[in-house]
Amino acid sequence: MSKRGDETTMAPTSKPEQLPALRKRPTQSRSRALVDAVEQACLQILDEAGEAALTVARIAEISGVAVGSIYQYFPNKDAIVALLYERVLDEESEALLRLRERLVGVPLKSALRVILANIIRVETRLFKLNQAFHLRYHSALHLGMWRGPYHTAGEFIEATWLPLLHLYQDEIATEHPALAAYLLGQGLRSVIRSVLEDMPNQLESPALLDSLVAMALGCLRPSTFD
Repeated sequence: MSKRGDETTMAPTSKPEQLPALRKRPTQSRSRALVDAVEQACLQILDEAGEAALTVARIAEISGVAVGSIYQYFPNKDAIVALLYERVLDEESEALLRLRERLVGVPLKSALRVILANIIRVETRLFKLNQAFHLRYHSALHLGMWRGPYHTAGEFIEATWLPLLHLYQDEIATEHPALAAYLLGQGLRSVIRSVLEDMPNQLESPALLDSLVAMALGCLRPSTFD
């Protein structure tokens, strides 16, 4: 963190890892249909047989698209899976905007519960799509940063979590709002990522959400835990 006048700001942090990209984006209806067929075949294989069965050859077989044509657009199968994640994150970004509108006037504890429940839900959805891919590219699959004009996690936190804390300044008691914002925005997401990797059976447990809400309140009202 750094000081700017009387205001505490977040120091820059590294840019999230990028998802694998297409070699080129389809521009004509025929090429878009080809890419869509490949994407749907990938999703079908993941749904029916799991990630262990996912190969470019199998995608070609299901989609009816030649392997050579697939490689014209995708450098590898991870780039195909990444396209699925792009679709999900675009959809969830729209839902996140609607969720933020519903939080206006909601008490702090209830707002935290809604926010954290949504993070768990989205992380669970992404995890179930392809577990290995999700863990490998977790830093790039950040819903809050997906559409925002943020280049670093610090910029994201300063633009989202810090203003949220200002709205609830009468309900919080921390002398370090920037640190609290960081712990909420990045720390709790890291905890969820660890649960994904080590205890995935706990993802949909009410105890996980209760624990995360308690941790968040501990950051914002540390004196109540003395």
